[in-house]
Amino acid sequence: MQSWHLTFPARGRLALFPTEALRRQALHRLAPTVTDRALLFCLVDDHVHLVLRAERAEAGRIGQAVLFALRAVAPHLQRAHIRPVEGRSHLLWRVRYCLQQPSHHGLQTHPALYSGSCLPDLLGARLLPGLRLCLHEELPRLRAGELLSHVGLSEVGLSEDPLVEPDEAELRGVGFHSLMEVSAAALALDLPLAGHGPLAVAARIAVVQLSGASNKSLGAELQVSRETLRRYRLTDVQPGLQRAIGRQLALRQRMAESAGLVRDEPVVYRLASAA
Repeated sequence: MQSWHLTFPARGRLALFPTEALRRQALHRLAPTVTDRALLFCLVDDHVHLVLRAERAEAGRIGQAVLFALRAVAPHLQRAHIRPVEGRSHLLWRVRYCLQQPSHHGLQTHPALYSGSCLPDLLGARLLPGLRLCLHEELPRLRAGELLSHVGLSEVGLSEDPLVEPDEAELRGVGFHSLMEVSAAALALDLPLAGHGPLAVAARIAVVQLSGASNKSLGAELQVSRETLRRYRLTDVQPGLQRAIGRQLALRQRMAESAGLVRDEPVVYRLASAA
C-alpha cells in the first residue's frame, strides 16, 4: 500500500497551536481520526505534517477528516498538500524530517519532549486513545535508538533500546509532582489532572498507585476525598499506562545523560507552556 505525506498549512502563517493546552487538544482530535493509518505526524507552529499508509483516495478522505477535526482548535488550518512517499529510503528520510521539525522551526522545547511530535508515541511513552502508529510495520528494522538519534539522544546504529525504564521502587522515589507531570505527558493531559474525564481519572489512579505519598498529601494535592483515594488504590492502573509513564521518565533521564547531568534519581524536564 502506498504512503503519502500530507502537509496542512496555516492561512497567512498564523499560529495554529499557540498554547500547550491547544496542542494537546489537537492531539486528541487527530488520534481517533487517523487511527491505524498514520505512520508519522508533527504539529508545529504554522503547519501540520502527517504521513499516512493508504490508497490515494482514502488518503484524501482522511486528510479532509483531519482538517475538519483540527479546525475546531485551529481555525486557520488549510487543506493539505498531498505528495507520495517513494519507497523505503524516502520514508526513512521522512522519519528524520518529522522528528526534527521542532528544532528546524526553532521551537523552544527539546524535540524529544515536544508534545506535537509523534516521537513519544513511537517510543511507547504516550497513549493517545484511538491512535496506533503503524510505522514499524513499514520499517520493521527501525529501533528506538535510531529514533532517538534523530533528536540527539542516541548513537546512530545502536541496536539495543537506550531507554531504561524505572521499576516500581524507583517510581515511588520520583516524587509526587514529577510523577504528576509525566503522567499528564503520557496521556497528553493538562495539569493538575482535574475533571471527571476517563483519562484524567486514569492519570490520577496511576499517580496514587505509583506514588509513595501519604493519603493526606495525595488528597490535598489531587483535591479528592478520602473515599475517592480508597477507590483509586483498589483500581488497577490502565493497561500500558505504567509503561508509558516509565518510558517518559526514561526519556528525560536519557536527556540528562546526554547533557552530562548524570544523577542517581530520575530527572523530569518540564514542558514549555507554549511554542
